[in-house]
Amino acid sequence: MAFTALLIAAILLAACGKGEGGENAGPSAPSSSAPVSPTTPSEQAGTRLYKDALDREVEIPAHPQRVITSQYLPQMIALGMKPVGAATHLLTGFAAIKDQVGGIEDVGAANELNVEKMLTLKPDLILVAEWNRDAVEQLSKIAPTVVVQWEGQDPFEHLRVVADVLDQSEAAEQWLQAYKAKSDEARAKLAGFVDPSETFGAVVIGGFENRQLRVYGPGNVGYTLFETLGLPMTEQVRTEWEKGDNSLGLSISLEQLPEFASADRLFLVTFHNDEDFVSEVEQSKLWNNLPAVKNNKVYRVDDGIWFSYDVMSFEAQLDEAVQLLTR
Repeated sequence: MAFTALLIAAILLAACGKGEGGENAGPSAPSSSAPVSPTTPSEQAGTRLYKDALDREVEIPAHPQRVITSQYLPQMIALGMKPVGAATHLLTGFAAIKDQVGGIEDVGAANELNVEKMLTLKPDLILVAEWNRDAVEQLSKIAPTVVVQWEGQDPFEHLRVVADVLDQSEAAEQWLQAYKAKSDEARAKLAGFVDPSETFGAVVIGGFENRQLRVYGPGNVGYTLFETLGLPMTEQVRTEWEKGDNSLGLSISLEQLPEFASADRLFLVTFHNDEDFVSEVEQSKLWNNLPAVKNNKVYRVDDGIWFSYDVMSFEAQLDEAVQLLTR
């Protein structure tokens, strides 16, 4: 799990906190930056040209069937399309899809893909992110390889672009519409259980380094709470979050807990790589004097769901948040 956290943090979180706009902005806003995939005469023969994130024109299957991916497995699962192979961290680190990865072959670490294994799977398309740019030439000898930009795009844009590559745009829009409807229903349901004056917080203990304590605004761990559900955060967190790029969270000291974790309700993520520090925090007077702790309103949630930045994890977060807050 520590390896998973490090890999996801180092590679994925650069985009965290980028989602902007109202609570419905993510899934309902029209896409303006998805790559244009012009139809060409070759499409009649089963292929088309696609301009990827590296500005390369790649001839790809019009309807891919055997896909290998180094990053976009949750998006493919959301589209109802299972790849033949995926990077190791995708098969082990995403709790929201752990029951849906059976039959997918492990093709190695995202930054060191097993080319020999990939060859045996006979893919007709390889889908990677920008950190695989140095391997694109080699991968292209196995099958057409498309680079989809991760950094700077929110999970809903990731879904749309992946769907565009895979000829699944209609499925993506159906998923997004269903997610918006579910979000609307969740907010309506919570209105009967959450006092409008209550504030919420998202706290992470452990993860990247030892003795690390972080709080989040509307990014990563806090996206579902503050963007999708529109729950209010404390003014202290909002003020600091709006000062700049906080994709890795606001790093605070134990002594700053009363200032930045003073919300009425707290969602807590703890990592197993630093259990001694987790115990130190939870046994401290500073922690036990927090309003949410004293009132038994701390919700310990799974890092494999809440520390993942993809549409399937967002949906799982939404389900869990409603379940916890309507007890």
